[in-house]
Amino acid sequence: METGSYAKRLWLLWLALPLTSLNYSLCWKHLPAQIAMHYDVSGRPNSWASPDGARTFSLGFLFFMLLVFTAVGYLVAYTRPDRAKPAVILLFISMGLVFAFINGFVWFNLVG
Repeated sequence: METGSYAKRLWLLWLALPLTSLNYSLCWKHLPAQIAMHYDVSGRPNSWASPDGARTFSLGFLFFMLLVFTAVGYLVAYTRPDRAKPAVILLFISMGLVFAFINGFVWFNLVG
């Protein structure tokens, strides 16, 4: 497969942004007044934010990560075409983990 097709697939990563926004929108009425944003080693929350603060942090962090992943993906696809496929696969796996982590704030605060 040619290099350009791998680079074009990187734009699929950007679906994480509207999906995260949709997740917050669907769960907004059910979120508590304070959302746990950081946990200690034993899994107890030790840092809190308002739902607005959590959404702003989540979308901002996700946007930053998407910028970095897209830039790295394009850089690898066009400078090292032989490494494009493994790099894109690794970026998709990494974005999946970031997506789960970011949306975990909502999921954990809904179910406990």
